[in-house]
Amino acid sequence: MSALEFHLFLYGAYPDIPHAEELDNSVYIDLPNDHYEPLRGQWYMDSYLDLLAFGEKLGYDGIHTTTQMGGPVGMTPSANLTAAYLAARTERIMIGTLGPIMNVYSSPMRLAEEVAMLDNFSGGRIILGLPMGHGMNYHSAAVMNPSLARQRYWEGHDLMVKAFTSPGPFHWQGEFFDVPYANLWPRPIQKPYPEVWIPAAGSKITLDKCAEHRYTYQALFSPRKVLIRNVNTFREAARGHGYEPDPRQIAAVSFIHVAESDRQARQEAEAHLMFLFQNLNRSPQHDAFPPGHFSVDSLRGFMKGGGYRDRDFGAMSYQELLDEDWAIVGSPATVREKLEELVADLGAGRIVHAADFGAMPNWMVRKSLTLMAEEVIPHFRGPGAAPIWAEDPRPAPTIAQMAANAGPRKAVPQARVEGEGVLDVRTAHTVDLRDPLRP
Repeated sequence: MSALEFHLFLYGAYPDIPHAEELDNSVYIDLPNDHYEPLRGQWYMDSYLDLLAFGEKLGYDGIHTTTQMGGPVGMTPSANLTAAYLAARTERIMIGTLGPIMNVYSSPMRLAEEVAMLDNFSGGRIILGLPMGHGMNYHSAAVMNPSLARQRYWEGHDLMVKAFTSPGPFHWQGEFFDVPYANLWPRPIQKPYPEVWIPAAGSKITLDKCAEHRYTYQALFSPRKVLIRNVNTFREAARGHGYEPDPRQIAAVSFIHVAESDRQARQEAEAHLMFLFQNLNRSPQHDAFPPGHFSVDSLRGFMKGGGYRDRDFGAMSYQELLDEDWAIVGSPATVREKLEELVADLGAGRIVHAADFGAMPNWMVRKSLTLMAEEVIPHFRGPGAAPIWAEDPRPAPTIAQMAANAGPRKAVPQARVEGEGVLDVRTAHTVDLRDPLRP
């Protein structure tokens, strides 16, 4: 089993777009969709899905998809749909939905149903990411007032958890949701419910809630000094709730590219990294943070500087991105060294490897991932370098395993047959067993 988990994340962007300098706003939500060419889009989508499925053969511990709406930043407006596809393409690897934006659902029960169904599809391999979402999600979905995002999100979370863990039907009546018959079908395989990750930029409220529920904090890309500060805030919050967090509760996101040498790695990665930050990651602050979306404490910290999106991403140089540890680019030896520093500084037990940089071609990403799997990941694992799922029993069992472990039926399928009574339909085709259960 690995001492450090590695999870693969890809943007899955549509790269054939104008440069940000040619646009009045950004590519996030208002780039006209006539820039999208369906045949190229299908190829880019297939490449994205193919690379994620390849993560299982490489030996990653998990593969993760995300929700992006209203623009070319990612071609997956539903992380759950993508996860369903990946569940069919893979056999054992964990699949993260990082994630469905809860506040774009009219009811959290609908999201709970999708997650439970995914967990059944995959044989219990789902990791549920629950980001608050940024302003662009709220502009695109147009479901609710973003100033109420946090209150609605956490009530939705509590309703969903109750649906996962409590017998139904029950009546939920809250400030935002009134569900007379909350009755979850199907129920998730994982108990009490799938593992939850909270992607967060550093909001103290979010970090405290994450610690309270003992969820994994996914530390979104920021300068190393900001990541350290946020992780320390999370640890203090966990201690306030009476425990010391496990290293696996900290998942650090890092843009990583590996090549044969440091020089070759820069040659391959530099233009793609600049494309990513100048175009896909870039957005005006009023788009990313509509009025009321920030908590007061987060807004105060943001105005002081040094936080998530506290400056124009697109204005940063390649060297700044490396010096501030936004990205790790180099030979296998360099990447190992930089990862050791990152893990030591953060005490992280999980790395989320962002690998495609937005416009990087399939072959180049595959080369980097193969070098990562062969020459970097084994360095952080024990003998055999096995991923966490190598001996995991969660994938769907055989019929014999199901029969041995499922326990007695709570009911049998029955039907009333004219002239005979109520029959057990499983054996009604056998004359000797066609005895009525009741008249």
